[in-house]
Amino acid sequence: MKKRLAALLCAVVLLCAAALPRAEAAASTVYLLATNDKMCDLPGGLLPVAVSGTIYVPYLVFDKATTGVDLGVYYGLTQERGTILTLYSLSGYLTFTVNMGICVDNQDTQMDFRAVIRNGVVYVPAAAVCNFFGLTYSFLPTTDRGTLIRITNSSSTLSDSVFLSSASGGMNHRYNNIINGQEPMATPAVNNPAPTAPPQPSSTPAPGSTTKEDVHVYLAVDASQAGEGLLSLFPSSTHALFLFTPDSLAPQSALIRQAVAAGHSVGLIVDGSAEDALEQLERGNELLTHIARIRTRIVSAPERLTASLTGAGWSCWTPNVTGSTSADLLRGLESRKSMGRVTLPANTSVVSRVLSQLRADRYTLRQPLETNL
Repeated sequence: MKKRLAALLCAVVLLCAAALPRAEAAASTVYLLATNDKMCDLPGGLLPVAVSGTIYVPYLVFDKATTGVDLGVYYGLTQERGTILTLYSLSGYLTFTVNMGICVDNQDTQMDFRAVIRNGVVYVPAAAVCNFFGLTYSFLPTTDRGTLIRITNSSSTLSDSVFLSSASGGMNHRYNNIINGQEPMATPAVNNPAPTAPPQPSSTPAPGSTTKEDVHVYLAVDASQAGEGLLSLFPSSTHALFLFTPDSLAPQSALIRQAVAAGHSVGLIVDGSAEDALEQLERGNELLTHIARIRTRIVSAPERLTASLTGAGWSCWTPNVTGSTSADLLRGLESRKSMGRVTLPANTSVVSRVLSQLRADRYTLRQPLETNL
């Protein structure tokens, strides 16, 4: 009797052990992805992931060429100095400095969420990003097909329940392929990169002396006549104020959208009487609304207009370093002890030379915004 009982217990243990892998597989969560009324298959089998209870999606979900669905949100990705991802639409933009765990919006407000990297791919928090850009985020668990993450805009025609029903076959096919393959694409395991430490000064300055790092430099560019290639001269970590006359906005619409997407500020250049200047500014903002869905309160105008424009609620850009050549501009900066405001001409050689020297001399570069002019 004892032998039979022992044999029975062994059999039970073996059966439980054999069942464990299947139970773990069934318990593992598979996240599938859909955009509007279409299942979304990203390159390399990329799927949403859960990070500390928050669902993240690969940035490629916003690439129309990849998904075949235009959500009205687009991206720019640079890796010159760390990984920086910009998501933008006509209503605004988010810039993720991934390695630093920072995200700011087009008002330079730091957000309470961040991007992460999984298997070398940037992922963004789905619900937070959708909320910012006015998209609809749906978390749709099922009993036998995993959990569907669906992102939609106004072009979607199917409700979540109808879409779940119509996409049942496609979801089953994808879910079974993932479960049978058990590849780790649904739960990538690469850790986030550690925050990048700021560069340290090469030497310790003498007490009371001024180093170039003590000088905050704000850069603007007279971009009314700017040609191709100007924007590419700016590293992803350097943001400037791009200035345009109202008459140049339409011809430079592509540059404006690219500058906004890259995180730069936009301002207007006006002249004439105070009344004429205000009319030009209103016309310029109306054009900017159509071109990039933004409005600006930054203006570059002659000194005689500064008081009236400031009184009307405008932030005036007033450079304190002037010159038409890189040598003149850099020489002017040498005399600045705490802050320099520089307007660069739309000359690629001048801009390239100045930016290179500013980085070499370790000036602290700051973005001109309404709040700091």
